[in-house]
Amino acid sequence: GSEMCIRDRTMSERIPASFMDLIEGPVYAVLTTIAPDGQPENSVVWASWDGEHVLVNTVEGRRKDNNIRTNPKVALLAMDPKDPYRWIDVRGLVIEIVPDEDFTNINAHARLYTGKGQYYGEVAPESQKSSRVIFKIKPVHVVTYPAE
Repeated sequence: GSEMCIRDRTMSERIPASFMDLIEGPVYAVLTTIAPDGQPENSVVWASWDGEHVLVNTVEGRRKDNNIRTNPKVALLAMDPKDPYRWIDVRGLVIEIVPDEDFTNINAHARLYTGKGQYYGEVAPESQKSSRVIFKIKPVHVVTYPAE
């Protein structure tokens, strides 16, 4: 199965309300994962917020998915598209990987980022339909610029 859950005792750090717009989207973010050989890898992603976690969606079995299953530590950097000197860096832990079985999450991201109703068929071709998963990222350390 594709579900993974981590028992984690670290405290969650709050994302300042004044930077929440960068996490709630539609702001493109860079997700950094760690490859099995220790090398950091970056991906440009869509992100959203569920009230407690940053949500990032990907195709199951992609490198970032495999990296996270090996090492759940990630960082997510979101820059204000209108002011690149305003940004938030969320360092955290993927505490859960949840199947996006009916594409509810990727469709919500597609609406948020593109205004289209569904991802497959409107943003990506129907032929690319594959199993998708949601990374639930718990913020452990949050850095903002300007500092809060």
